[in-house]
Amino acid sequence: MNRKRVTVIAIVSLILTIAHLSLGCLGTSKNNPHPQTEQVQWIADGKISRGEYTVEKNVGEMSLHFRVENDTLYVGISAETHGWVAIGFGGGPGMRNTDIVIAYVLPNGTGEISDSYSTGFSGPHNPDTFLGGHTDILSYGGREDENGTVVEFSRPLNTGDGYDYVIPTEESFRIIWAYGPTDDFQSMHIKAGHIYVTLEEDGK
Repeated sequence: MNRKRVTVIAIVSLILTIAHLSLGCLGTSKNNPHPQTEQVQWIADGKISRGEYTVEKNVGEMSLHFRVENDTLYVGISAETHGWVAIGFGGGPGMRNTDIVIAYVLPNGTGEISDSYSTGFSGPHNPDTFLGGHTDILSYGGREDENGTVVEFSRPLNTGDGYDYVIPTEESFRIIWAYGPTDDFQSMHIKAGHIYVTLEEDGK
């Protein structure tokens, strides 16, 4: 066998080997996609852990986190403030007819949360109990440190309270958000806005 023929055979063998390895790599990539983050147990401890939520929305210096499980909505709010944070479901325009949860955490770790309802474009947002409804926050917790405030809470998707919005899981719905400068329920917000969220679509 001459040297030229040996060289040709060697080159062909190398090409076939590279092609085989390339196909193998492509097949591996297709059959084994990058795994999604494994969900972990939700705990209202003021720490938003990896895998604790399935939906995340960033709105400037505030981030909103959501998870739905067993007909319960779990919410995490993180904001660069040492004051109150708030989220509202449904309603509009503005704050009119909006189901609002507002909360704050003191430096010592104790916190307050209010299940409220706004009757007007810019308030007031009195507690549901003031209007004849009831408090439907199942659990909550929070933390305040040099980076800001984190609040976590849970509530049923459908509370049966006329002053609570029925949270849909398969369609987009309106959310308003805001945060203030001090630990109370009366001070004006620093920033506020609204977004639309679809829990099932974002949570896949």
